Amino acid sequence: MRNYSLLLLPLITVLISGCGGGPDDAPQTVVVTGTVTMKGNPVSDANVVFIPKSGPSAVGSTDASGKYSLKTGKATGAIPGSHTVTITSGGEIPMPGTEEAKAEQAKPMIPASYGDPKKSGLSAEVQDSGENVIDFKLN
Repeated sequence: MRNYSLLLLPLITVLISGCGGGPDDAPQTVVVTGTVTMKGNPVSDANVVFIPKSGPSAVGSTDASGKYSLKTGKATGAIPGSHTVTITSGGEIPMPGTEEAKAEQAKPMIPASYGDPKKSGLSAEVQDSGENVIDFKLN
């Protein structure tokens, strides 16, 4: 029994210390904000995704005025560098015939091609310092 307790001590130490990385392992991010418009009108409830060449993607959603801000995991912002961008319609689909459905029909719908990284044609360069306000004017 004594030999087993000597073997368990290193195992317990490893388990207590944890497996994941600490705060120093989190990617360095910078604040990214902007506005999404479609044919000049703000797009609400859209999902905005910045996909870097390497590293974690950043995501955000637009508010009623089309404004978004990005997060990478729990960190605010996106990692600096070149990104492919996708934008898709989000939110809940309302019940047909309701007032919500009528209001939804008045909102501009985002074409599916903007949601495909290979077809969106959208890109962004996130600077490692300064203000990163990146607006998207969709057609």
